[in-house]
Amino acid sequence: MKKSIGLAAFCLLGLVRLGTAYEYALQFKPNAGYRGLVVAGYKFVGDTVVGNCSYYTVSGGGGKGGNGGGAKAKTYAQTCTWDLHGNLLKMAVGAPAVPKVMAIKGTQFIYAINANNDYTGTDSKLPERGFVSTPGSHYTWVTASHNAVLHQMVYTLTATLKSDGDMPVTFSGVQVSALKGATTLKQTDCKGEVNVGDKCSVTVTYDPTKVTSPNGVANDTLRIDLTSDAGAANDFIETFTIILSNHPSLQDD
Repeated sequence: MKKSIGLAAFCLLGLVRLGTAYEYALQFKPNAGYRGLVVAGYKFVGDTVVGNCSYYTVSGGGGKGGNGGGAKAKTYAQTCTWDLHGNLLKMAVGAPAVPKVMAIKGTQFIYAINANNDYTGTDSKLPERGFVSTPGSHYTWVTASHNAVLHQMVYTLTATLKSDGDMPVTFSGVQVSALKGATTLKQTDCKGEVNVGDKCSVTVTYDPTKVTSPNGVANDTLRIDLTSDAGAANDFIETFTIILSNHPSLQDD
Protein backbone atom coordinates (compact mmCIF):
# COMPACT_ATOMS: atom_id res chain seq x y z
CA MET A 1 0.00 0.00 0.00
CA LYS A 2 2.82 2.44 0.86
CA LYS A 3 4.47 1.67 -2.46
CA SER A 4 1.29 2.53 -4.39
CA ILE A 5 0.85 5.78 -2.50
CA GLY A 6 4.45 6.74 -3.18
CA LEU A 7 4.06 6.14 -6.91
CA ALA A 8 0.87 8.19 -7.04
CA ALA A 9 2.55 11.05 -5.19
CA PHE A 10 5.51 10.96 -7.56
CA CYS A 11 3.21 11.07 -10.61
CA LEU A 12 1.13 13.89 -9.15
CA LEU A 13 4.24 15.93 -8.38
CA GLY A 14 5.51 15.46 -11.92
CA LEU A 15 2.19 16.47 -13.43
CA VAL A 16 1.99 19.63 -11.35
CA ARG A 17 5.34 20.75 -12.71
CA LEU A 18 4.10 19.94 -16.21
CA GLY A 19 1.00 22.11 -15.96
CA THR A 20 2.17 24.50 -18.69
CA ALA A 21 3.48 21.90 -21.13
CA TYR A 22 1.76 21.76 -24.52
CA GLU A 23 -0.05 18.61 -25.58
CA TYR A 24 0.98 17.52 -29.08
CA ALA A 25 -1.06 14.86 -30.88
CA LEU A 26 0.92 11.83 -32.07
CA GLN A 27 0.56 12.07 -35.85
CA PHE A 28 -0.47 8.94 -37.72
CA LYS A 29 -2.50 8.35 -40.90
CA PRO A 30 -3.93 4.82 -41.35
CA ASN A 31 -5.09 3.31 -44.63
CA ALA A 32 -8.59 4.12 -45.89
CA GLY A 33 -11.38 2.09 -44.30
CA TYR A 34 -9.44 1.53 -41.06
CA ARG A 35 -11.06 0.21 -37.91
CA GLY A 36 -10.01 -0.26 -34.31
CA LEU A 37 -7.26 2.34 -34.49
CA VAL A 38 -4.99 2.57 -31.44
CA VAL A 39 -2.50 5.44 -31.24
CA ALA A 40 -0.68 5.77 -27.92
CA GLY A 41 2.69 6.77 -26.54
CA TYR A 42 4.11 4.08 -24.25
CA LYS A 43 7.68 5.13 -23.44
CA PHE A 44 10.49 7.62 -24.08
CA VAL A 45 13.65 6.55 -25.87
CA GLY A 46 16.08 9.47 -25.86
CA ASP A 47 14.32 12.41 -27.51
CA THR A 48 11.61 10.24 -29.05
CA VAL A 49 8.31 8.65 -28.06
CA VAL A 50 7.69 4.98 -28.86
CA GLY A 51 4.22 3.48 -28.82
CA ASN A 52 1.34 1.82 -30.61
CA CYS A 53 -0.13 2.71 -34.03
CA SER A 54 -2.19 -0.36 -34.88
CA TYR A 55 -5.52 -0.94 -36.63
CA TYR A 56 -7.27 -3.34 -38.99
CA THR A 57 -9.28 -3.20 -42.24
CA VAL A 58 -12.10 -5.39 -43.55
CA SER A 59 -12.63 -6.16 -47.23
CA GLY A 60 -15.12 -8.27 -49.19
CA GLY A 61 -18.27 -9.86 -47.83
CA GLY A 62 -21.85 -8.98 -48.65
CA GLY A 63 -23.32 -8.71 -45.19
CA LYS A 64 -24.32 -5.60 -43.30
CA GLY A 65 -21.36 -3.29 -42.74
CA GLY A 66 -19.14 -5.47 -44.93
CA ASN A 67 -19.03 -8.23 -42.30
CA GLY A 68 -20.95 -10.86 -44.24
CA GLY A 69 -19.66 -14.15 -45.61
CA GLY A 70 -16.30 -13.89 -47.29
CA ALA A 71 -15.24 -10.75 -45.43
CA LYS A 72 -11.51 -10.65 -44.76
CA ALA A 73 -9.81 -8.71 -41.98
CA LYS A 74 -6.23 -7.53 -42.31
CA THR A 75 -4.42 -6.49 -39.16
CA TYR A 76 -1.74 -3.80 -39.10
CA ALA A 77 0.03 -4.39 -35.77
CA GLN A 78 2.71 -1.70 -35.64
CA THR A 79 5.11 0.19 -33.41
CA CYS A 80 5.62 3.88 -34.17
CA THR A 81 8.28 6.35 -33.13
CA TRP A 82 7.58 10.09 -32.90
CA ASP A 83 9.60 13.15 -31.99
CA LEU A 84 8.67 15.22 -28.93
CA HIS A 85 6.32 17.34 -31.04
CA GLY A 86 4.32 14.32 -32.19
CA ASN A 87 5.75 14.13 -35.72
CA LEU A 88 5.97 10.55 -37.00
CA LEU A 89 9.57 9.40 -37.52
CA LYS A 90 9.29 5.70 -38.37
CA MET A 91 7.16 2.55 -38.17
CA ALA A 92 8.04 -1.07 -37.43
CA VAL A 93 6.03 -4.27 -37.76
CA GLY A 94 4.57 -5.64 -34.53
CA ALA A 95 2.63 -3.87 -31.79
CA PRO A 96 4.39 -3.16 -28.47
CA ALA A 97 3.12 -4.52 -25.17
CA VAL A 98 0.78 -2.17 -23.33
CA PRO A 99 2.46 -0.88 -20.14
CA LYS A 100 0.73 -0.09 -16.89
CA VAL A 101 -0.91 3.30 -16.56
CA MET A 102 1.26 5.56 -14.38
CA ALA A 103 -1.36 8.23 -13.77
CA ILE A 104 -4.67 9.62 -14.94
CA LYS A 105 -5.08 13.36 -15.49
CA GLY A 106 -8.57 14.33 -16.64
CA THR A 107 -9.03 12.65 -20.03
CA GLN A 108 -5.37 11.59 -20.21
CA PHE A 109 -4.03 8.12 -19.46
CA ILE A 110 -0.29 8.57 -18.90
CA TYR A 111 2.07 5.66 -19.58
CA ALA A 112 5.49 7.31 -19.25
CA ILE A 113 7.24 10.36 -17.76
CA ASN A 114 10.84 11.16 -18.67
CA ALA A 115 13.59 12.94 -16.76
CA ASN A 116 12.48 16.31 -18.17
CA ASN A 117 8.94 15.71 -16.88
CA ASP A 118 7.54 15.29 -20.38
CA TYR A 119 4.78 12.70 -20.43
CA THR A 120 2.97 10.60 -23.01
CA GLY A 121 -0.03 8.32 -23.34
CA THR A 122 -3.59 8.56 -24.69
CA ASP A 123 -6.19 11.30 -24.42
CA SER A 124 -9.86 10.60 -25.11
CA LYS A 125 -10.48 14.19 -26.23
CA LEU A 126 -8.11 13.78 -29.20
CA PRO A 127 -9.40 12.29 -32.49
CA GLU A 128 -6.71 9.59 -32.55
CA ARG A 129 -5.98 9.73 -28.80
CA GLY A 130 -2.16 9.51 -28.67
CA PHE A 131 -0.25 12.52 -27.32
CA VAL A 132 3.03 13.77 -25.90
CA SER A 133 3.10 16.72 -23.51
CA THR A 134 6.28 18.75 -23.61
CA PRO A 135 7.20 22.45 -23.40
CA GLY A 136 7.36 24.07 -26.81
CA SER A 137 6.09 26.80 -29.09
CA HIS A 138 2.68 26.52 -30.70
CA TYR A 139 0.11 28.68 -32.45
CA THR A 140 -3.61 28.46 -33.17
CA TRP A 141 -5.58 30.25 -35.87
CA VAL A 142 -8.24 32.42 -34.23
CA THR A 143 -9.82 33.27 -37.58
CA ALA A 144 -12.37 30.56 -38.30
CA SER A 145 -12.14 28.81 -41.66
CA HIS A 146 -15.31 27.94 -43.52
CA ASN A 147 -16.79 27.59 -46.99
CA ALA A 148 -17.39 31.06 -48.44
CA VAL A 149 -19.41 31.91 -51.54
CA LEU A 150 -17.54 34.36 -53.77
CA HIS A 151 -18.13 36.19 -57.04
CA GLN A 152 -15.48 36.67 -59.73
CA MET A 153 -13.73 39.69 -58.27
CA VAL A 154 -10.51 40.29 -56.34
CA TYR A 155 -10.78 39.83 -52.56
CA THR A 156 -8.53 40.76 -49.66
CA LEU A 157 -8.55 38.21 -46.82
CA THR A 158 -6.88 38.41 -43.41
CA ALA A 159 -6.24 35.43 -41.13
CA THR A 160 -5.08 35.95 -37.54
CA LEU A 161 -3.32 33.52 -35.22
CA LYS A 162 -2.31 33.46 -31.57
CA SER A 163 0.93 32.21 -30.04
CA ASP A 164 -0.36 29.83 -27.33
CA GLY A 165 2.52 27.48 -26.52
CA ASP A 166 4.89 27.51 -23.55
CA MET A 167 7.46 29.74 -25.23
CA PRO A 168 7.51 32.30 -28.08
CA VAL A 169 7.02 30.95 -31.60
CA THR A 170 9.46 32.05 -34.30
CA PHE A 171 8.25 32.41 -37.89
CA SER A 172 10.70 32.27 -40.79
CA GLY A 173 8.44 32.20 -43.83
CA VAL A 174 4.93 32.53 -45.24
CA GLN A 175 3.60 30.89 -48.40
CA VAL A 176 0.12 31.34 -49.87
CA SER A 177 -1.47 29.26 -52.61
CA ALA A 178 -4.76 28.20 -54.17
CA LEU A 179 -5.70 25.34 -56.46
CA LYS A 180 -7.34 27.51 -59.13
CA GLY A 181 -7.36 31.21 -58.28
CA ALA A 182 -4.34 33.53 -58.10
CA THR A 183 -2.97 34.43 -54.66
CA THR A 184 -0.58 37.12 -53.48
CA LEU A 185 0.83 37.73 -50.02
CA LYS A 186 -0.08 41.37 -49.35
CA GLN A 187 1.39 41.80 -45.88
CA THR A 188 2.11 39.98 -42.63
CA ASP A 189 3.47 40.69 -39.19
CA CYS A 190 4.01 36.97 -38.52
CA LYS A 191 7.77 37.46 -38.72
CA GLY A 192 10.48 36.52 -36.29
CA GLU A 193 9.51 35.92 -32.67
CA VAL A 194 5.89 36.25 -31.50
CA ASN A 195 5.54 36.16 -27.72
CA VAL A 196 3.15 33.83 -25.92
CA GLY A 197 -0.31 35.40 -25.83
CA ASP A 198 0.37 37.78 -28.73
CA LYS A 199 -1.35 37.66 -32.13
CA CYS A 200 -0.20 38.26 -35.68
CA SER A 201 -1.95 38.25 -39.05
CA VAL A 202 -1.47 37.32 -42.69
CA THR A 203 -3.27 39.35 -45.38
CA VAL A 204 -3.74 37.78 -48.80
CA THR A 205 -5.29 38.91 -52.08
CA TYR A 206 -7.29 36.22 -53.85
CA ASP A 207 -8.20 36.61 -57.53
CA PRO A 208 -10.68 34.10 -59.05
CA THR A 209 -11.46 36.20 -62.14
CA LYS A 210 -9.80 33.74 -64.52
CA VAL A 211 -11.27 30.59 -62.98
CA THR A 212 -13.36 28.59 -65.46
CA SER A 213 -15.72 25.66 -65.17
CA PRO A 214 -18.22 23.86 -67.45
CA ASN A 215 -20.83 24.62 -64.77
CA GLY A 216 -21.96 27.93 -63.35
CA VAL A 217 -19.84 27.47 -60.22
CA ALA A 218 -16.34 26.32 -59.29
CA ASN A 219 -14.74 25.16 -56.06
CA ASP A 220 -11.34 26.28 -54.84
CA THR A 221 -9.11 26.00 -51.76
CA LEU A 222 -6.84 28.70 -50.35
CA ARG A 223 -3.93 27.76 -48.06
CA ILE A 224 -1.66 29.84 -45.86
CA ASP A 225 1.45 27.87 -44.86
CA LEU A 226 3.74 29.26 -42.17
CA THR A 227 7.27 28.01 -41.56
CA SER A 228 8.04 28.12 -37.84
CA ASP A 229 9.72 26.34 -34.95
CA ALA A 230 6.34 25.11 -33.68
CA GLY A 231 6.13 21.36 -33.50
CA ALA A 232 3.40 20.52 -36.00
CA ALA A 233 2.46 22.21 -39.27
CA ASN A 234 -0.80 24.12 -38.95
CA ASP A 235 -1.96 25.54 -42.29
CA PHE A 236 -4.90 27.91 -42.55
CA ILE A 237 -7.30 26.42 -45.11
CA GLU A 238 -10.30 28.23 -46.57
CA THR A 239 -12.64 26.70 -49.16
CA PHE A 240 -14.56 28.73 -51.71
CA THR A 241 -17.58 28.23 -53.94
CA ILE A 242 -17.16 30.69 -56.81
CA ILE A 243 -20.12 31.94 -58.84
CA LEU A 244 -18.85 32.33 -62.40
CA SER A 245 -20.24 35.60 -63.71
CA ASN A 246 -18.87 34.99 -67.21
CA HIS A 247 -20.62 31.63 -67.59
CA PRO A 248 -23.08 31.53 -70.58
CA SER A 249 -25.94 30.29 -68.40
CA LEU A 250 -25.72 33.40 -66.23
CA GLN A 251 -25.31 35.82 -69.15
CA ASP A 252 -28.51 34.52 -70.75
CA ASP A 253 -30.65 35.31 -67.67
